Formats: sequence, structure tokens, C-alpha cells
Amino acid sequence: MTAHPVLLGILCFGLGMALQATLMLRGAFRSGDAKQAGLVVLFSLIGMIPGKHEDPYEPLWHVMLVFTMLGGAFAFAFRQRLLIHVGGRILLAWNIVLAYVVIQAGWGWQRAVSLLAVPTILTVINAFTDIDRAFGWRVFFYTWFSVILVVIAISGVNAGPLSMFFDRSRQPLLLPPLEMFLTGAAYLYIVTNAWFVLALWPFPLSRSQSWSDRMGEIRRHMSLLAQGYVWEKDDPWRSLAVLVGLPVILFAVSRWGSGSRQGIVLLAIALMPLLAGPAPEPAEPPVTAPIRPKTRKAPSRS
Repeated sequence: MTAHPVLLGILCFGLGMALQATLMLRGAFRSGDAKQAGLVVLFSLIGMIPGKHEDPYEPLWHVMLVFTMLGGAFAFAFRQRLLIHVGGRILLAWNIVLAYVVIQAGWGWQRAVSLLAVPTILTVINAFTDIDRAFGWRVFFYTWFSVILVVIAISGVNAGPLSMFFDRSRQPLLLPPLEMFLTGAAYLYIVTNAWFVLALWPFPLSRSQSWSDRMGEIRRHMSLLAQGYVWEKDDPWRSLAVLVGLPVILFAVSRWGSGSRQGIVLLAIALMPLLAGPAPEPAEPPVTAPIRPKTRKAPSRS
């Protein structure tokens, strides 16, 4: 077998990432974006450097490393513009999709319930109440949304289109160009959301970084995440429709549908920037990270 089908798969994967980057930036390019994008690409090429004791060299694995580093660097460079807007009902819908994916992936009911119970219950309560008015809850729910996408990616990381990059045989599994294209688009979106979660790592990132500096970075990142979560007015009937209707649809698709479960999920993730769209007008001013007011000492009386 010639290398051309492999190169075509890599090209389609990369083009999908490029298109997704354009969608996530909503096609609004600014001065300096080309320079930033060039630096992102140059940084990601470090992934092609072989390991110290790597023998033999695995080119496809390194290509996957380049794509992963590119996604993380892209998220860091354009973090202020990459936040999509998530509300309580969209989060509830994705939580249901997550439960569907982990059960279909063979996690089993007991394991799925033990891992998803607490955040899922909070998500359901939030869809019918106003607990997401507080800053802390907004950070929590946006972080949970990012975790959902990461878990969906992990559930299929060794199967489907991504398996081409991890197959060490001389004849890796090749999939249609369109599926590779959609997978590349979805992968960039997933890596970006993984970065938003990992940026909350509570420990110093280097020996020279102090705890106070790291906590300051985390507070700024929390404020960024809170901007991505949009408070929505209560609409119990719509929330109930999502809570009941979406599981019925997923069950019907898995029982009687002819489409691929992986394909449906990948397409949904890839189209999320378009599906979410611009944020609705907030019903109240956005909440920022609480700042402790400085207290002045009262002058002592002589």
C-alpha cells in the first residue's frame, strides 16, 4: 500500500482543524492573527522531534503529538476569543449526551452513575433553578461542560479515525476523507476545552513561580471561564423537554437508526460553535471574580 492514503488522511485531519479554528474565531480575523497563528504552528512542530531513547521512530504518533500541541497552543494564544457561550439547557443536553456515550462505550450503569452522579444532579437542578447566578457556580458549570467534551474524546481515543495515528502496523486503518475531516475539526475543539480545564491546575507551573502568582493566574482564568457561561431565565417546560426528549431521541437512534453513533457525536461537537452561536443578551450584568476590598485602619486617637 502506498503512503498516499495516509497523507490524504493527515491532510484532511489538518484541514478540519484549520476550518474549526476559523469557526471558533467566527471568521473575524484581526491584525496580528497571522503572526500568532505562525508562532502556534512553529511551536507545534516541536512534536516531530524524536524522543531521547525512541527506536524506532513513529512518525504517525508524532504527527498526532503535533496536532495536540497545536490545539493547546491555539487555545492559549486565542483564549480570550475562544469562549463559546453555554447556558443551563445546553449544558443539560450535553450532560445527557455524555451519559449516552459512556453507557454505549461499555462503562456500565454502576460505574457511570458513580462518576457522573454529582455533577449531573447539579446540572439538572440548575436547569430548573437559579443557582448559576453566583460566580462560583458559573465557573463550575463551564468547567463541567469542558470536562464533558474531554470525556467524550477519551471514550473513543483508541477507536475510529484517531486510531490511524496510534496504529504501529505498516497498514494503518484508513477511513473516508470526510470522516477524517470531521474528526480533525472535533479534535481541535476538544483539545481547546481540555486546555481550559487544565489551566485550573492549582500548583505552580515552574520552580520559580510563587504560590501567590499561580493563584492570581487561576483567579484570572476563573473570571474568563465565568464569562463563557450565560445565565438564562427559567423555562421549566423547555428544560423538561430537553430532560425527557433528548434521551428518547438518543435511544431511538441507537435502537432503530442506521447512522454511526461516533459520527453523530463527532458532527455535533464539530458544529458546536455554530450551534451555540452568539450569547443571548444577559438578563443581568456579568459576574466577575470576587475581590476582597482593602480595609483601611482607623486613625488612632491620641
